[in-house]
Amino acid sequence: MKNKKQEYKNVTIHLENILDTEPQLSSISKMSIIASELYTKFNYWIFCGFYILSNNFLEIGPYHGRILPCSRISIGNGVCGTSAKKKKTIIINDVSKIQYYISCDSETNSEIVIPIFSNKEVIAVLDIDSPTLNDFNEIDKKFLERICLLI
Repeated sequence: MKNKKQEYKNVTIHLENILDTEPQLSSISKMSIIASELYTKFNYWIFCGFYILSNNFLEIGPYHGRILPCSRISIGNGVCGTSAKKKKTIIINDVSKIQYYISCDSETNSEIVIPIFSNKEVIAVLDIDSPTLNDFNEIDKKFLERICLLI
């Protein structure tokens, strides 16, 4: 992959153009498009998808990946549930070092989870798994948080 920052800039502009519709797309439709575009652009990722808050659980939403994800995660459990509870992005450089990590795939080595807000409350999280150790950093955080604002 060429320059990660430039790749994110390109995909962000592309998503801004796709998602700017009248009438507006639903949140689920936007999540579907975002998951598809990100997974296509960063095709070495294992999983790129959303978990949507429902009855105090995160339930699987639109995603793309090589794995069958967890269908439901309790708030506060795993990286996704912890991100939702703390209302902040979490980057895990090496999932084998995290006791509360919920493994859906043995090939995953690093993960980033971004909470999505509506009226200052978490409504979903974007979860991305990579086979590469230390794959995610502040560049990913910055651009993925910006992309999530499009929802």
